[in-house]
Amino acid sequence: GGDAATLVDADLAALVDPAELQLIQRLVDYPDSLQAAAREMAPHVVAIALREIAADFHAWYNGTRILVPEDDVKHARLALAVAAAQVLRNGLALLGVRAPERM
Repeated sequence: GGDAATLVDADLAALVDPAELQLIQRLVDYPDSLQAAAREMAPHVVAIALREIAADFHAWYNGTRILVPEDDVKHARLALAVAAAQVLRNGLALLGVRAPERM
C-alpha cells in the first residue's frame, strides 16, 4: 500500500524522468535557500525557491502518471509528492502564509 512506512522506505533510484530529477534537485537546494534567506535577512529568497518548487512540481505532476503498476516507481513518486508538499507547507508557514490542504 501507500502507507507512511512504505513511502519512507521508497527507493528514489526508481525516479529517472528529467522532470522528477529537476524537482528532486530543487528540494535538495531548498535548505541552501533557507540559509541564504536567514543570513541575508531576505525572506523573498524563500518565496522564490518555493515558487520554483511549485512550478517544477506542477510540471512533473501534470506530465507523470503517479499510480503506475510498478510498486517501486509508484512508491518513489508518492514519496516525492509528499516531500514536495511538506517543503511547500513548511516554507509557506515560515513566510506566514497558510497553505490549503486541497486545491
